[in-house]
Amino acid sequence: MRKLCLSIIFCFIFFISSGFTIKAGISYTVNEARQIAFENIQHKIDMNNYKNYFVDPNFEENLKALQKGKKKYKDRYLNKYSDTTYGIMYKSNLYVVYYYTQKGKLYAIDIYNKKSYPKKAVKYNINGDFEGVMLDLTRKEAYIFNINKKLEAHWIGDNCYNEKGELIMTRK
Repeated sequence: MRKLCLSIIFCFIFFISSGFTIKAGISYTVNEARQIAFENIQHKIDMNNYKNYFVDPNFEENLKALQKGKKKYKDRYLNKYSDTTYGIMYKSNLYVVYYYTQKGKLYAIDIYNKKSYPKKAVKYNINGDFEGVMLDLTRKEAYIFNINKKLEAHWIGDNCYNEKGELIMTRK
């Protein structure tokens, strides 16, 4: 099992370093994905539009649902991350994801440009400042770039890898 994991990580590092072409119905190199991700980025937004979400309005319900492993709950979708944070996307607005600390305080939002793949999500901090961008190729694969256009992460399924192919986070 260990050899298999090491082989997979080695292959991942090799493909990244050699300009691996992403195969998801649409093919991009990492540089092409970076270029597309950074097109038409708004660097500042008005967070007053999101003031009702500065504190998770359903904090206790969401914590109970997440503890039970629920990903869908009434009017929203939930994601729990291994760093103790969690995300919420409301069914009434599939263009915004709210990210909360374990105490239910908003720390960032993602704003999607469209519902279909490939799609782009721009991340803003609580002050409305641009923090990075994610290019979702499919439901199971996404690339995340920081404000300086550096590849920060590559989500494959429920696992997130850094530029070196090391597992850095999971979601449940």
